[in-house]
Amino acid sequence: MRKYMSKRQRPCDFCRSRKTACRIEGSPPCRSCQLHAKECTFVEAARPRKKHMAADAFAGSFAEAVVDEHEPVGASIEGVGGEVSLGVSVPDVDDAPSLTDAPNAESFPEMSMQFLDNLDMDGSEYRFMFRSPASNPSPTADVSATSQSQSPSTSHPTDSSDILLDGTGGLNPETLGLTGHMDPYLLQSYQFDHAGTFKFKQLAIQSVQQDPVPVQFLVSQPSLFAKSREEAGHDVVPESEFRSRLEKEVSEPMGKRLITLYQRFIAPQYPIFSTQLPPDPASTPSHLLAAIYSISFPFAIYDDKLCIDLAYDSPPYASLSRIINAALAAELHSPSIALVQTLLLVVARPSSNPLVSDASCRWSMLGLLVAAAVNIGLHLDPLAWKISSSQICQRRRLSFAVYATDKWLAASLGRPPHINNENWLVTSLRPSDVHDSELSDEQWTEMLDMSSLTDVLASTLSGL
Repeated sequence: MRKYMSKRQRPCDFCRSRKTACRIEGSPPCRSCQLHAKECTFVEAARPRKKHMAADAFAGSFAEAVVDEHEPVGASIEGVGGEVSLGVSVPDVDDAPSLTDAPNAESFPEMSMQFLDNLDMDGSEYRFMFRSPASNPSPTADVSATSQSQSPSTSHPTDSSDILLDGTGGLNPETLGLTGHMDPYLLQSYQFDHAGTFKFKQLAIQSVQQDPVPVQFLVSQPSLFAKSREEAGHDVVPESEFRSRLEKEVSEPMGKRLITLYQRFIAPQYPIFSTQLPPDPASTPSHLLAAIYSISFPFAIYDDKLCIDLAYDSPPYASLSRIINAALAAELHSPSIALVQTLLLVVARPSSNPLVSDASCRWSMLGLLVAAAVNIGLHLDPLAWKISSSQICQRRRLSFAVYATDKWLAASLGRPPHINNENWLVTSLRPSDVHDSELSDEQWTEMLDMSSLTDVLASTLSGL
């Protein structure tokens, strides 16, 4: 009987075409031809050997994987560049067994990642990766990051004061859940660089915490979301066009006065900005500026110039809302801190017509707010994260603002809250969260009292 996967007797034409073992007991036909009612022939000639593989890698591993201990030794292998004497006989490439049939998988050569060092990491498609999450990128930062990425280490930086997670060049982090196609427990075994970053071609994994539960963020190139926006029918309007439309409604001098009113009357109740990234007509996204202007217009009577400018003209609420809605439709594909701040101010802004209930619209916007906050990890407590202390405190204040808004709006509308206390880790403020908020001691004391009242309300809603 022909031996299984024999290297001396060639398979029949039918078995060769199916790449299956040709088993003949005594004389043809083989088992496969008998089973399929085929004529067992040996007419077709053997296919020529493929010689495009390197001789050393092919001969040293493949031959070792398929060698039969019962076959005689002393043959040789012909490879690219001459003969390589191995002392084993190698079958025709077409007759070679599949990888699953190899008797010893460990005999295959180890894969080398050396080719990564030869990539053009200074190209435009890679350059954005080295700007996240480091703050204040400079021309020399790209080069240093490239060299560090070629010799990664698992250690995180001892000083995390320079690591920024939010607000870096339009790169918005998306939190990774504990299950899914990118599981944090699996990703924590990756070789992160000195800044806790693992870089791919068009995205990166930013690790901010390893123990006791790993926390990582996916930082993607903004252009990756262009196709999703197009399929959803959301037109991507350039920021310059939004800013031009905004300046037609609210000039920059008027905008600065409205921001001053915001800092005076609204920021003490919603301290969602930091002193490092305050609202500014020149740098803040247009949709966030529009939300700040909308919620500040009712306080224009406390500004000596705005009270005269707006004496005969109504605030442009409709135009500002169009800017906000047009920007939000596209920004929801890649949420950011600025998007959450915008949605929070839109939900918090009182209706200009108190005689008409807008509960349904406000409640729906609150749902978008909670979803966007979860997408960027505001449901987690960042106290142990390896990011700057300013961002830790800002994230905690913003997280509590979303939580408190959900509870108080649910109570006022008589509806169950969107947020479950078991899934939202920042449910109260700490005295140290005042850092980088520009609030006075008296204002912060009032915020802590508000935190205590919100805790009482949350317990009441849970009992209901």
